[in-house]
Amino acid sequence: MSKNKHWAIWYLFTTMLSIFSICTIRIFDGFNWPFYAVTVNALISLGGLVFHIHMEEHARKSPGLLAARILLLLNSVSVFVMIGFSLFILSSQYHNPLEPDGTFSSSLTIDHQLAESGKDVLLLETDDLYIYYADYRDLSLAAGKRPSKRDQSIQICVAAAFQSSYQLGFSHDNIVGWHTSEGQLERGKPQENLGAFTYVNGTARIWNTEEAEEAIRNAAAQGGMGFQQFIVLCDGQRGGHGSDEFRCYRVLALIDGKACIIDSRTQMHYDDFIRALQDLGVRDALYCDMGSGWNYSWYRGENGKPVDIIGIPWPFSHNWLVFRK
Repeated sequence: MSKNKHWAIWYLFTTMLSIFSICTIRIFDGFNWPFYAVTVNALISLGGLVFHIHMEEHARKSPGLLAARILLLLNSVSVFVMIGFSLFILSSQYHNPLEPDGTFSSSLTIDHQLAESGKDVLLLETDDLYIYYADYRDLSLAAGKRPSKRDQSIQICVAAAFQSSYQLGFSHDNIVGWHTSEGQLERGKPQENLGAFTYVNGTARIWNTEEAEEAIRNAAAQGGMGFQQFIVLCDGQRGGHGSDEFRCYRVLALIDGKACIIDSRTQMHYDDFIRALQDLGVRDALYCDMGSGWNYSWYRGENGKPVDIIGIPWPFSHNWLVFRK
């Protein structure tokens, strides 16, 4: 077999790997810069396949073609970086092994179940959902420094608002929407059609898009907390946010006026997730960031031990909703 055919097989292989990455990123992470980066990577790899099929043997040492071959080779090697990224995205859509304390039967008995369990957080399940329910004393938005598992007052820690871009350094401007952290009102990156969650003087509330910004400002003025996100449900009505991604979803929900976190147990379509929340009786719910790298979360399990829920604590994640006892 000629050297050209060997290289053609190599580029066929790397192109197929790129197509796997494209499918994985599209299904679980949507149309964003990783999707377009992998698509360009696949097209260049396909170009390498065509190049080596048609390149004449005597032209192999031509300076221009030699430079092209080197660039194509470097691109083909980068396919494996893209594969690693797509596997990271795939793995971030699966919960770690969890041991629920029981099934959700009724919101009327959930406080009693929590008291009987003697735990910081009650983990309940339905056919489609996990419900993390805590008897919290306070809710806060931590920004900049990731809350430590060594802080025994923390019951649940999950990613909250969207972030505009992958950044190692922290900036409030990179958090999407109005938000309050430690009593400070922050503008954040503007985005339309966001609702809000506030916690002021012991009262948790989800606000629709028309009231959201004013609610955040009022929360800051009263020493409370709040952040903006997409509305999933508000007073029983579905919000304007939609998604065609097949993935794990998470919301900050209110059950009888008390905040809790609800996850889909596995990947599902957004419409099915909405129906599962409605079947549970949830009337108010705000989206929580579940993007790859931002979905790292944990809760305080049995004997006070922290239990990782999902994801990896990557350094570009910079804001979290914190439940404290």
